[in-house]
Amino acid sequence: MISSVFFLNHHGEVIIEKQFREKLPRTILEDFWSTYMTPLRSVHEAPAVTPYSRFAFVQIHRNDVVLLAILTNEGFPLLVIEILSLIGWVVQEYLKVFSENTLRENFSVVYQLLEELIDNGYPLTTEMHVLEELVVPPTLENKFRNVLDAPMKKRRRHLGVRSVPWRDPLTRHTSNEIFFDVVEKFDCIVDCEGNIVRAVVRGAVHVNCRLTGMPDVVVRMANLDFVDDFAFHRCVRRNRYETDRTITFIPPDGKFTLLEYLCKPLLGAQAPFYVTPQITFDKSGGRFNCMVGIRGAGTIGKNKDYGIHKVVIHLPLPPQTESVQVHSSTQGTTNFNKTRGILTWSVGDAFSWDKFTKR
Repeated sequence: MISSVFFLNHHGEVIIEKQFREKLPRTILEDFWSTYMTPLRSVHEAPAVTPYSRFAFVQIHRNDVVLLAILTNEGFPLLVIEILSLIGWVVQEYLKVFSENTLRENFSVVYQLLEELIDNGYPLTTEMHVLEELVVPPTLENKFRNVLDAPMKKRRRHLGVRSVPWRDPLTRHTSNEIFFDVVEKFDCIVDCEGNIVRAVVRGAVHVNCRLTGMPDVVVRMANLDFVDDFAFHRCVRRNRYETDRTITFIPPDGKFTLLEYLCKPLLGAQAPFYVTPQITFDKSGGRFNCMVGIRGAGTIGKNKDYGIHKVVIHLPLPPQTESVQVHSSTQGTTNFNKTRGILTWSVGDAFSWDKFTKR
């Protein structure tokens, strides 16, 4: 599967390197970067999978860091992307801030995590509670103990084969509670008149579990006829769901995603908000005027329970754009990322009586 994993900055400089199978010379990476990545305006424009010579390069991006895997044999690209995403998530949970500086400061912890996560190119240990027993998180307390030469006593538990490998049976919490958070994303295609041509809703159920012992949780969901496809966490009993549409599981401790779902395409749907951009170009440049608001303002009334929070609008600009000047804005802040060519307008909270414009 995976022969090597590299953590790179956006200039192609190696931050961390880990070889799992055959030792590959660094020149292979340098040749690939100079051939495919350097000509690009931004590393974010690079495809996720790139064949080069007898190798395949698979990459994802986390902030300004590139996680790149090199494959010497045929494999499943989506599986490799999933493994890289898992590595990025685990490192993020350990370091809290995923950046070049934090990776260099905690390179030994990242090396240990890679040793436990991947074995001979294949995922091995992926559960956080097991990894935390094998690799001590770089907390402030642990750093002080290392400085004082008083290593913390580790709890040695049996890490062999368990019937429920994703949960430690000795988990204890002072208060038994579990939280569910449903997050949905509305993707739509809008024509030039503002009418929705096609709309799809994607959702996920995020869980924060603080239960003691080995709890068995039962969840029932209504209106499943609108759902086209499900992707469950490994803890969900699929046989029970196929029988009576009941979701039963022994949850992992802490935060995890219980399921992701895709709704059937919506016909004749209307977005709860509207964005009306107007763009004009001339010889010296271009002008952009945008209005944002919520539909149904007259029927909802001035009730702060009805609104959209943390509204952010991304405007991709032509590659030749050198600078952006904001002449007027009724609310929010703007930021122009010249490297990626994207103007970001952070509007903030929008309620039913609000209409925001930017020029």
